[in-house]
Amino acid sequence: QDRLALLRLLMEHESDRLHTWAAPLEARQRRHNPGQWSAHSAAAWATHPRLALALLDRFPVEASLRQQVEVLVVQCSAQARLQALPEAAALLATPAAAKSGDGALSNLKHWAPAPLLQALVMMGGPAGQAAAVRTYSLRSLQGCAPEQVAFFLPQLVQQLRRDEGGLIRSFLLDAAQRSMLFAHHLVCTLRSEAKPSEEAFSPAVKRSGWQPPQDTGLWDIAGQVQEQVFEQMPEDALAFLEAELSFFDAVTDISGSLYPVRKDERKAGAVRLARELKLQRDDLYLPTSPHYRVKGVIPESATPMQSAAKVPILVAFQVEDMDRQEEGARVQACIFKVGDDCRQDVLALQVVGLLKDALAKAGLPLYLAPYGVLPTAYECGIIEVVPNCNSRSGLGETADGGLYDIFRREFGAPGTPRFEAARQNFIVSEAGYAIACFLLQAKDRHNGNILIDVDGHLVHIDFGFILEISPGGNMRFESAAFKLSHEMTLLVDPGGSRASREFCRFENLCVRGFLAARGVAEGIIATVALMAESGLPCYGRGRPVENLRKRFHLEMSDSQAAAFMQATIRDAYDKWTTGFYDYVQYLQNAIPK
Repeated sequence: QDRLALLRLLMEHESDRLHTWAAPLEARQRRHNPGQWSAHSAAAWATHPRLALALLDRFPVEASLRQQVEVLVVQCSAQARLQALPEAAALLATPAAAKSGDGALSNLKHWAPAPLLQALVMMGGPAGQAAAVRTYSLRSLQGCAPEQVAFFLPQLVQQLRRDEGGLIRSFLLDAAQRSMLFAHHLVCTLRSEAKPSEEAFSPAVKRSGWQPPQDTGLWDIAGQVQEQVFEQMPEDALAFLEAELSFFDAVTDISGSLYPVRKDERKAGAVRLARELKLQRDDLYLPTSPHYRVKGVIPESATPMQSAAKVPILVAFQVEDMDRQEEGARVQACIFKVGDDCRQDVLALQVVGLLKDALAKAGLPLYLAPYGVLPTAYECGIIEVVPNCNSRSGLGETADGGLYDIFRREFGAPGTPRFEAARQNFIVSEAGYAIACFLLQAKDRHNGNILIDVDGHLVHIDFGFILEISPGGNMRFESAAFKLSHEMTLLVDPGGSRASREFCRFENLCVRGFLAARGVAEGIIATVALMAESGLPCYGRGRPVENLRKRFHLEMSDSQAAAFMQATIRDAYDKWTTGFYDYVQYLQNAIPK
C-alpha cells in the first residue's frame, strides 16, 4: 500500500510537470496531498536508496522529507551500495554532522567521486569547511579534467583563505602540473588576487570613487602559490608560460603608455606601439580563447576606447583555430583593460555559461553567448570581443529609426524569410538573456551594453552592476526583471497585442528556460556563494546569495513557477522605467535610445 501511494504521488506529479512543460502558459494549479512523507521516504528507500534521493530531488523544499532521507543516509553510510551514489554524499555533509564530528563523515573517504558541479556545491555548502567534506570534494575534482576545473578557478582560489591543511593548494599545484592551460589561468587568477604594484596605491589618475587596494586575505597566499607554480614547472613549460604572459602583458602595457598622449593622437600611438609587438614563439594562444593560436598582430586594428581614467585598447589578431581543420587564419579581437576589475564580469559570465549548459541539456533553443574574460593582474584583464556584432548604440548612430527599422535595413522587409529568421534569432536570444538578467539582476542595461550580431541575436555585455548593486548609488531605478523595451516589443510582439504568435513563443521559451534553470539552482548559487569574500562590489550590500536563491523560487511547483515567470514577463513588457533609463543615458552620455 505504501509503494502504491508513492507511485500514485509520483505519477500525478510527473503528469503535472509534463503538462506544464508542454503548455507552460496554461494555468493548472492542482494541489497535491502527499500524505505522510515518512511513509513515502521509507517506501522509496526500501525499493532502492536512489529512488529516495530522486524523491528528494523532486520535492527539494520538503523539510520533513529531507530530514528523513538524511537520517537514512547517515544510518547506512557504511553500506557499499549507498557509497556508490555520489548524490547521497551531499546529504551526509550536513552542518550538524560537521559540528558534532559525526563519525559518518569519515565514510566519505569510501564514497564514489561526485561530478564537478556537485563537488563545488559541497565545498560551498554549510559543511564545506569540514576536513572530510573538503577532502572528498577535492578528490572528486581530482577526477575531473583540469581544463574543466579551470572554469571554477576564481572560486577555488578564494578558498585558499581557509586552507589550513593545504589541501586546496596541493590540488591546484597538482592540476597545474597536469595542464598548461590550467597553470596559465591559475597564474593569472593568482596575479589578480596578489598584492598589487606600488602604482596601484597612488595612481597618477584617480577615477571617481577611487579607494586604495584592500587585502581581503589573499595577497600573501596568492603570491606564494604563484611562486610554487613556477618552481615546479619543467624548463620548457616555464619558458612557454613566461613567453605567453610576457607577450600579452606587453599588449596591455600599451594602455598605460597612451594615457599621457593627447586624445587625437592616441590612435596613431596605439598603431605605432602595436607594430613594435613581436611574437617570441609560434605556439602562443589567445588567453580568452585557448583554441586560437596567434599567428600575428594586426597593428592597424589597435584602437583606444572610451574610459574615464585609463585607455583600454582593442587589438585584433590573426589566429588559427586549432580545433578545426581549416586552412588560413581568421581574425579575433580582444580588449585589454587597465584600471578596471574584470572579476565581476567573470562571475556573471560563469552564471551565463552554467545557464547555457542547462538550457542545452533541456533541449531548448534559447541563445546565450558567454564570451571569454580573463583577469591578468590587479585591475587588469583581457576581454574577448564578441565576433560579428555591433552595439545597439552604434547601430543607432547609423539609422534614424529604432531596432525595428534597423532590422528592416539589415535583413529586408518584414515577412521575408531573412527578416523573419532574424526576428526568431532575436526572440530566442532575448528569452535567454531574460532568464540570465533576471537571476543576476543585471542593471545598467543601456544600449551601449547590448550587442546585435549579423544574424539578429541579442548579446548582453559589461556586467558592472549585478546582484544587489545598481547605478546612481543603488537607486534600483531599472525595476523591470529584465530589459524588454518598447523597441524590443516591436520585434517580439508584432502588433503589440501580447497575444501574437511570436510573443506566445517568447513567453513559452522564457518559462521553460526558467524551469530548466531551477534544475541547476544549487550549482549557480554555490558559484556565487564561493566568491562572497572576494571584495567584489556586487557583495557590498544586501544579501546577494540569499536573494539569488529566492529568485529561483524553489518552494514553488513547476506550474506555480511557470505562472510566476509569465507574470514577470508581463511586468517587464515596455516598462516605463526601462524606457526612461535609456532616455537618461541619452541625455547624459549621448547613448542612442
